[in-house]
Amino acid sequence: MQLRARILAIVLLAMASPVASVAQTQSPDPDRLAAAKDMMDASRVDRQFEQVIPLLLDHLKQGFRRVAPDRADIIDSVFEQMQSRFISRRGELLEEIAGLYAQRLEASEMRAVADFYRSPVGAKLIDVQPQIMQESILAGQRWGQRIGREIEEEARRELKRRGVDL
Repeated sequence: MQLRARILAIVLLAMASPVASVAQTQSPDPDRLAAAKDMMDASRVDRQFEQVIPLLLDHLKQGFRRVAPDRADIIDSVFEQMQSRFISRRGELLEEIAGLYAQRLEASEMRAVADFYRSPVGAKLIDVQPQIMQESILAGQRWGQRIGREIEEEARRELKRRGVDL
């Protein structure tokens, strides 16, 4: 999985469930941290947050609107105000993620990754990655539904064979 996809997955998982706070044992080496930030900049990770936050907010807004459809105008207004405020806070997460990369990769390795993302092939990969991610999510959902049906059918057959008819 690519750097951008991993960071998006981390963000989505973090937003979907409570996370325990993990204290860093030591500050990362400044050279490594700078290389991590440069690598993330080269992969245009920051732009992804401009897409993720609105999607998350829209999902939450739709949930609120289902609960209180008669208050949709107020709900829409509140979520419009929130969007820019939360997009502007993406730097907090980027800083933390840069520290994680700095702990695990050498500065030279991160510079090599940044060079790749700045190459024509890396730039193309960055450009097509959002569409691939969307299509991958849909493929995963379809696969999960197929596997789920197969598991259900097989479990029902086995349970029926053992005298449990569901």
